[in-house]
Amino acid sequence: MSLHKMFSVLCLASVIASGCGGEPATSDRDAVQQGLRGDGWTNSNYNQLFSATLDGQTVTGLYYAGGMWFVSTSSSLTYAQVSSIAYNGQVIDPRNLTTGQGTFQVIGADSEDAGVELVLTVAAPLAGTLRITSASVATDGSFGRYSTEWLPASADDPSAAVGLCPREVLVAGSSKTATQTQVVYETMIPIGGVRWNLNGSKTSDANAITLGCSHDAIGGCVEWGYGPWGTRSGVSMASVHQACTRMKRDDVCGSGSPLTTGYDAAQGVTTIHVSDRVGIHPDTNQTYATMEAFWGENGASCFNETEYRSTNSILLSRLAIIKAQCPSRFVACNSSHQRVLLSARPCTLTNAAGDCVAN
Repeated sequence: MSLHKMFSVLCLASVIASGCGGEPATSDRDAVQQGLRGDGWTNSNYNQLFSATLDGQTVTGLYYAGGMWFVSTSSSLTYAQVSSIAYNGQVIDPRNLTTGQGTFQVIGADSEDAGVELVLTVAAPLAGTLRITSASVATDGSFGRYSTEWLPASADDPSAAVGLCPREVLVAGSSKTATQTQVVYETMIPIGGVRWNLNGSKTSDANAITLGCSHDAIGGCVEWGYGPWGTRSGVSMASVHQACTRMKRDDVCGSGSPLTTGYDAAQGVTTIHVSDRVGIHPDTNQTYATMEAFWGENGASCFNETEYRSTNSILLSRLAIIKAQCPSRFVACNSSHQRVLLSARPCTLTNAAGDCVAN
């Protein structure tokens, strides 16, 4: 029987289900309930759905068609053919690289082999070599992170290799007030059996492997704990992950139009408070008045404009445009709205009952 060496341990739930998100705090909750509620979880977010890039092309993943693999981009599923694949130095048949349950698997590989290196030789119009090496595994063992190196065929110097997942960050400049940007390369997280469209929707496809980056919406939501496989508290985690991709980008209408900052170092990043009821990031002390929105797979089910996560003037102008596209989403949040996740600005002041009164 053939053994399978898994590059990642992501399993993708094939059925997307709706769920109910966390209930915001109320000032009259009892002491026991108060003790169970925490302050939620806060992190910085970015507005890109895909951030993987090769030679100026936005890479969405890998795609198997006609007995061969291709690098997919935002413009084509079969943008550039993978002319050869090597696993730990040995060339393998393309058919032996599979996408079962959203993982990289190599048929016939030694399952005890700890060394994992996949080298893809990519033909024109990209033309180069993509080296994928295991970097780390999530603490709970639920997914893997991979370092990547892309070396164009035209490069004479191996040191010219760059990563697949660039991220622009602000670093201190020569003076206390000066800042400058620097590109760092983050890890890649593969998610098999599904591909995302540019409007943020997703399609189940056994031939697809999405290559998310640890800071974009797809990979970043996995890093936040919302890996799209299995169920928690009776809720499909594929549904929760999809809701997270909408929340992370502040895609209120569910149309793929982000309303949050990110990847633009000049604007910085936006920090949001996240909570759920599936046991990843517990309920917060936010109230219906202080929270920003409830989120589901298709965007926000309600949105408190006064609690919008950003004060950026450009984004505030864009907010008005987006509101005109889906006015039914821009209603005050209450217990009747369907949701999977809750977003808010981080709380800065609580009252005696522990409820957020300023953020």
